[in-house]
Amino acid sequence: MEEEVNQRVVSLSVNTSKMTAGVLVNTMKNFLVREHQALNQHAAERQAERKAHEHGKMTLKDLMAQNAGAESVVISDDNIKSFDRVARKYNIDYSLKRDKTQDPPKYLLFFKARDRDTMMTAFREYVQKNEQYKQKHPMKQKLKEYEEMRKRLNKQRSKEKHKHQERSL
Repeated sequence: MEEEVNQRVVSLSVNTSKMTAGVLVNTMKNFLVREHQALNQHAAERQAERKAHEHGKMTLKDLMAQNAGAESVVISDDNIKSFDRVARKYNIDYSLKRDKTQDPPKYLLFFKARDRDTMMTAFREYVQKNEQYKQKHPMKQKLKEYEEMRKRLNKQRSKEKHKHQERSL
C-alpha cells in the first residue's frame, strides 16, 4: 500500500519526428510548470474559500467589505478576549477597536447590522459567563482591592529618610 502511494506514474505523449534529450527535457519542464500553476491556483481557491467562510474576529476592513452595514457597541470590560469564544459559537463576524483617547481604555465592538439579534443573544451569554466567573473567583477581586489599598498607603506614607552617622573617637 505504501509503495503505491509513494510511486506516481506520469504519462506524456509528444508528437515529434525525432525524440531527443532536449525534446524530453522541454516536455518535462512544461509539465512541471503547469503542475505547479495548478497547485498554486488550487491553494489560492482553498484560501479564498476559507476566508469567505471565516467567522469571528476580523479586521474592520474585512468586516466592511462584506457590505452588510456595521453597528458598534462600546465595551469597557478588560476581559474582552473571552468574547471571542461566544462569538464563534454564534458565527458572528466582529471587529474590536480600542479607544485610546479615554483614560480607562474602552473598546468599540463592530458587528454586521443583520447580526443584531444574534449579537445581543451572544452578548447576554458573554455577560452571564463573566458574572459567573466573578462569583466563582472572588479571591481575585480581593487581591485587586488589597493591591489598590497597598498602593494608596504607600503614596500616603511620607518619604523621610534620616541619614546621620555618629562619630566616635
